[in-house]
Amino acid sequence: MQVPVFLRAVILLAAALVICTVQAQTQPETESAPAKLNALSRVQLSSELAARITEVRVRAGNHFKKGDLLARFDCTELKAELEGAESQRALARRQLEANISLRQLGGNISELEMVQSEAQLADATAKRKVLAHRNTYCDVHAPFAGFVVSRQIEPHQRVEIGTPLFELVDNRGLEVEAIIPSGWLDKLSVGAAFRVTINETGREYNAVLQRIVPVVDPVTRTVRVIGQLEEHPQNFSSTLLISGMSGEAHFALPDQSDDMLADRTHSSASEGAN
Repeated sequence: MQVPVFLRAVILLAAALVICTVQAQTQPETESAPAKLNALSRVQLSSELAARITEVRVRAGNHFKKGDLLARFDCTELKAELEGAESQRALARRQLEANISLRQLGGNISELEMVQSEAQLADATAKRKVLAHRNTYCDVHAPFAGFVVSRQIEPHQRVEIGTPLFELVDNRGLEVEAIIPSGWLDKLSVGAAFRVTINETGREYNAVLQRIVPVVDPVTRTVRVIGQLEEHPQNFSSTLLISGMSGEAHFALPDQSDDMLADRTHSSASEGAN
């Protein structure tokens, strides 16, 4: 018996609808959450000395490499103090060596004099070490490669200890911070892949969930999650993606309704068997 053409078309349409429905149920649901980019390295450099600035080599927006000289202080007095400390240390060492030699030759050197000469050498050595360490602050070098966000100093300016000098940022390593509803926690895990749309570039990027901050905001009932962009730094310009850009993070959340239905069916079958 031959099936009518109209009936065959209805059967095919119904089968297609069933297939689409099954696929829609099996595909994970995609949800979006607000996100922003944060730099892995962002630091505010402050002065370790109370001195006059003689040179400033960078301005806001300038790029620098790790170890580049950013600024220099006038350390004339500090270097003179270091030279004096080195002389005192050398004198204390000669005094101790002389006392040791005199005592070995049977001279009248008391134990107290020996202890005092050893203490003088130790004190001079400590002062020299402190001044040598302070002299390393005369030149301000970049702790990493990046860009200058802001500059708070000028040449010939005198600054005190703790005065802000530069704010630096490294955009080559960027993290994605998203704010998600706390109800998503049972559907997300570290290592999950997601997509990030950045408003300023209009592009999408692959990312991987790395950390979940274990604190729920009691007012908004949201949680912060941190991800890492999968693209390598050489695949996009440091000026294209920068810290502070915003967008949306897209997460594929699995639909657990099928699992719950299966569990209920299994439970009902078990109860019937019992």
